[in-house]
Amino acid sequence: MVKLVIDEHWSIEATADRFQVDAKTVRKWRDRFLAEGEPGLQDRSSRPHRSPNKTIARKCKQVLELRRKRRWGADRIAHKTRLAPSTVQGILNAAGVGRLDSGDRATREPIVRYQRDRPGELIHVDVKKLAGIPDGGGWRMHGRSNDPFKGHSGVGYRFIHTAIDDRTRLAYSEILPDEQAVTASEFWARAAAWFESQGITCERVITDNGSCYRSMLWIKACTATGTTVKKTRPRRPQTNGKVERFHRILLEEWAYIRPWTSDKQRTKAYTGFIHFYNQHRTHGALGWSTPAACLNTFKDNVPGEHS
Repeated sequence: MVKLVIDEHWSIEATADRFQVDAKTVRKWRDRFLAEGEPGLQDRSSRPHRSPNKTIARKCKQVLELRRKRRWGADRIAHKTRLAPSTVQGILNAAGVGRLDSGDRATREPIVRYQRDRPGELIHVDVKKLAGIPDGGGWRMHGRSNDPFKGHSGVGYRFIHTAIDDRTRLAYSEILPDEQAVTASEFWARAAAWFESQGITCERVITDNGSCYRSMLWIKACTATGTTVKKTRPRRPQTNGKVERFHRILLEEWAYIRPWTSDKQRTKAYTGFIHFYNQHRTHGALGWSTPAACLNTFKDNVPGEHS
């Protein structure tokens, strides 16, 4: 760009049109080259040399002290210090205490994240309860004040049973009418068979302490598939966090992503969403790979004689 302006004597406007940038951008790089030569064309911070309106150090210190001692939010600190809430939040973020849970609480335990080494080593199972949708749509479509089914619509609840592999995040899920022991046990038999068809042998399964998972039917179903039963600690859903996160994804990207007009319509879309989740949705925990691609990586790395 600079050579065209200086050596070829192109006009600023013609050069800007050639590189699809603003004329101001062309002038900036030309002036930097004339003033500094080749080093002037290197990328550098756009931070100004002087910031006359920068918050003084005394105010910054006061903001951090209030955060540490009072554990106040940005709005309350802003009222106390007579600063803008956005300014206070910027000071907190720069100091690494932008979130309240980043403080040193006596009762806070460090988060321990884990991931199993191979597919099938641990399968997470849980149930998500979801309200049914009456024909014509419920209150999410009509609004609570205009909901034709005020009170109870009579459609009841649906129960999403999910089994997800700890290592690959590959998921098998069904929408079933209840969460009884018989239903959960039959679901596990189908889930284990599906994982087996994907080349995954279920070694261990972890659930919460729900009644269906404490039953002898559940234990017998897992024993029949050669799977060891594990339980989470009481009131510690984080232990089963991978399936909990999957259910949150369901709510955000399937259940509430659009105003469904019937339960049948939403259920029909579920199969397509599960396919999308397994085959096309990337995960940060997998290095932005998909569950299917992650599983294929393991299959490719297994020697031919391995069984």
